[in-house]
Amino acid sequence: MQQGAYQTDYHVHTARCGHAGGDMRNYILTAISRGLSEIAFTDHVPLYFLPGEDPDPRLAMTRAEMPGYVDEVRALRQEFAGRIDVLLGLEADYAEGHEAALEEILREHDWDVVLGSVHWVAGDWIDAPASGKRHETEGTARLWREYYRLLAKAAGSGLFDVLTHFDLPKKFGHHMPGEVADAEAAAVEAARRAGVAIEVSSAGLRKGVQEEYPAPRLLRKLVDAGVPIVLSSDAHAPAEVAWGRNEILAAARAAGAREHLSFRKRERRRHPLF
Repeated sequence: MQQGAYQTDYHVHTARCGHAGGDMRNYILTAISRGLSEIAFTDHVPLYFLPGEDPDPRLAMTRAEMPGYVDEVRALRQEFAGRIDVLLGLEADYAEGHEAALEEILREHDWDVVLGSVHWVAGDWIDAPASGKRHETEGTARLWREYYRLLAKAAGSGLFDVLTHFDLPKKFGHHMPGEVADAEAAAVEAARRAGVAIEVSSAGLRKGVQEEYPAPRLLRKLVDAGVPIVLSSDAHAPAEVAWGRNEILAAARAAGAREHLSFRKRERRRHPLF
C-alpha cells in the first residue's frame, strides 16, 4: 500500500455481532500496522425487523449491547487520537415496511457512518451458510431480482450513507443471470439518484465466489454512473482489517474511480484514490 495516502477501512465488525471475534483494540492495532488513517467500526444493528426482542444474537448485536458498543468505540477514539481516527458506525439491514423502526434506532446515537445492507430476501437470509441451496430450490433469477428491488429501495430510503456488497447473492458462486440486468440497472440508477456511496470490498475474495464486491463489470457501471466509493474489508477478525487492499484498489482504478470517501457525523469527505 502506498505510504502517505489517506487509507481507510469502512466495514469492520466486533465480537458483539456473534459471528466475529477479537478484541476491538487489536483491530485498531492491525489498522495502524497496515498504514490506515482511519477505521470505522460498523457492527450489525439489532434485528429489529424479526419477531422478539433479540431474535438471533449470533447474527447481530442485541439491543442491550448497543450502549456498550458505542461507549467502547468512543473510548478507543480518545485512546488512539493522534495515531488513527476511530469512527462510530453501524451496518444496518434494510427491511421493507420497517423503515420507521430503523429510523428510531439510528436516532439513538451520533453515528459517523451508516452502512446499508440487504441480507433478508424473500423471507430468508441470502448469505447464510445454507443459503446457496436457495438458488436451486427458489431460482437464481428470482432471488437476484428481489435482492436488487430491495437494494434500490434501500438506496432511496435516505437511511444510509453507503450500500454494502452490491452483488451479495453471488457469494456462493451463483452469478446474476442476464435476464435480471434490468433490475441491476434500476439499483444502480437508484444509488445514483439518491447520492449514496457504495463499498468496494475485499470480502468476496474470501468467499466461495472469490471475487470482490462489486464485480468488475458492475463496479464500472456504478463508477460510470457517478456513484462514489468507500474502501472496505468486512473484517470479522483483526487479521482481516485492510485485507485484500491492493486488490480492491486495483479494481477501483480499473473501473475508473479517481477518489474515495470518508465520513464524519455522516458528512462525506473526498480523497484521491492513491
